[in-house]
Amino acid sequence: MKVKLLVASVALLLLFGTHAFAFTSPGTKALGMGGAFTAVADDPSCVFWNPAGLTQLGRFSLDASLSVSGENVENFANLYELYKALENQDYEAAKEIIDKGVSAPMSLEPTLNLEIAVAHRFAISVTALTEFSIEKFKLDIGAIPPHVEIQDIETGLVPIYLTYATGLSNSPFKVGLNAKYIQGIRHSSHFRLLETGDTEEIDPEQTSKAQPATSFDLGVLYAPEDSKLTYGLMVEDIFEPKVNFPDMPTESLKSLTLSRKVNFGVAFKGIPKVTLAADVHNVTSNNRTFHIGGEVELSLLRLRVGLDNGNLTYGLGLKLLFLNLEAAYCQKERTPVVSLVLLGLGI
Repeated sequence: MKVKLLVASVALLLLFGTHAFAFTSPGTKALGMGGAFTAVADDPSCVFWNPAGLTQLGRFSLDASLSVSGENVENFANLYELYKALENQDYEAAKEIIDKGVSAPMSLEPTLNLEIAVAHRFAISVTALTEFSIEKFKLDIGAIPPHVEIQDIETGLVPIYLTYATGLSNSPFKVGLNAKYIQGIRHSSHFRLLETGDTEEIDPEQTSKAQPATSFDLGVLYAPEDSKLTYGLMVEDIFEPKVNFPDMPTESLKSLTLSRKVNFGVAFKGIPKVTLAADVHNVTSNNRTFHIGGEVELSLLRLRVGLDNGNLTYGLGLKLLFLNLEAAYCQKERTPVVSLVLLGLGI
């Protein structure tokens, strides 16, 4: 029975992980360019990076993409080997695997988004952000009966964006505004997993729908006449709204504050078919990050590379008439990110 409990424990770790993530940022092209996109903002994902970029799009654009981050992916093989060793009651092999150093299990954070932009000015977008966290995972073989204590929290947010952008008359400035209507849900549970496979509740399981919240973003692009440089500014969640989950059991779980973020960027397009860019994110906080990236157009292909706060990123785009397909990858320490444009259209 104790072996079964150990196997179940490892299986749960494999599936869910023990560390919380921030939500994965949308935008495949932006990821490929190292997150240096505030002053580029030239595809439908500009809604999330700088809504003033809508003025640079065609008459109609559609983009559906999926971005996923994961933690400690390199340890997945060790965890799987450990699972198999425990399942086979091969404790020597299990000890050797543990001695290798299995720090934290793999976890996934998917973000799915859809943007539709028309007439260089208007867009409607929706994104689904998810976060999973196991706050407590305690194996107690000495207890009667032996059990695993688990406390988990899951949060999902679904912001709907309405975006308007325009150029200012006789001015090199373009501005864009997002109005966001945010819905969400949060769930928590605290229970024991017994050696029999049954569960025993410690605290009541709770699920709470969020009270709808609103938020606003402001984006600016500045492209001086006769200059090869473009400057971008994005202020996200200007008024720092709170998303409230009134039915959650503790104060710490009852609300989620969307902190204001200010990003600044510059882009250089002085070389034909080449774009170079640099960004500073969270300018007004102590958690500033630095991003540089570039893109080269080769006939139908778009090759991208960047540094996301020191982490190397790669990206590839394929443009066939009005169809766009894109992929990007970032090998962050312990948290690699993959992003794919599942469908991209532009005319």
